[in-house]
Amino acid sequence: MKMLHIVCGKRFEEEVLAIFKEQGLKGYTVISGVGGSGVTGTVSGSDTTGHNSNTLFMVALDYESIFLPEILAALKALRAKHVQGHLNHEIPLKVFLQPCEIIM
Repeated sequence: MKMLHIVCGKRFEEEVLAIFKEQGLKGYTVISGVGGSGVTGTVSGSDTTGHNSNTLFMVALDYESIFLPEILAALKALRAKHVQGHLNHEIPLKVFLQPCEIIM
């Protein structure tokens, strides 16, 4: 299996969920209010307004998953759309893919 981690600014949460819906993906975990620091700055995660927080999506996929290429293409398109509108600077949207093993 593979684990897809998507970390995005709160403002991208609905667009990521729309991608999941468009692709027919039904199984995922959402963790709101995630903080951290990176190339786009520091996010506290404890911001009660939600304006300065991130969202973490976790999606476990089989190696043969039909969803992975389509989801990655849609996420790349989402990123490209927002980077162009952001003067080609980094935006808070990162995607990571790691091996995943169910142990229980």
